[in-house]
Amino acid sequence: MKNRITEESVKSLQQEGLKFSVDTLAEKLKISKKTIYKYFPDKEALAVAVYEKFYTDLKEKFENIINSAESGVSEELLMLYFDSAKMVRKEIFNKYSLNDVIENAARRCHSEIWDMAEPYVCADMKADEAETFRMITDGAFDRAIACGAEPQRIIRMLIK
Repeated sequence: MKNRITEESVKSLQQEGLKFSVDTLAEKLKISKKTIYKYFPDKEALAVAVYEKFYTDLKEKFENIINSAESGVSEELLMLYFDSAKMVRKEIFNKYSLNDVIENAARRCHSEIWDMAEPYVCADMKADEAETFRMITDGAFDRAIACGAEPQRIIRMLIK
C-alpha cells in the first residue's frame, strides 16, 4: 500500500500540480486519509517519499535512454528534464509548506538531471553556450508549465 500511495502521489503531483491534495489522493486510491497517514505520519514524510521515488525512477529512465540509443537522445532527455522541472516549481513548495530540506534536495536532484543530460544535449557547445542554453531551457520550461503548453513543441524548437 505504501508503494501505491507513493506512486499515485508522484503521478498526481505531475498531472495536477497545485491542485494535488491528500484528500484527492485518498479519493483516487479509494482509501481514507487516515490510511495514508498510517504509512506517512505527515505531509513532509509523504513528500520525501514522493521525491525519492520520482528521482530514482527518472534517473533509471535516463540510463535506459542512454543505454538503448546510439544518437538523437536530446529530445527524450530534455523531456525528462521537463518532467523534473514540474517537480521543483516554487509554488509547489509554498503551497504545501514543505520544508527547505525537501526543496533543496529536489533542486539538487533537478540539477543532477541537467548534469547528466548536458553532455548529450549540449555536445557541440562551449561551456558558456551550454550555460546560456540551460537558462533559456529553464525559462521556456517554466513558462510552458505555467501556461500548460505542449512540452514536445518547445523541446523541438530548443533542439533546433
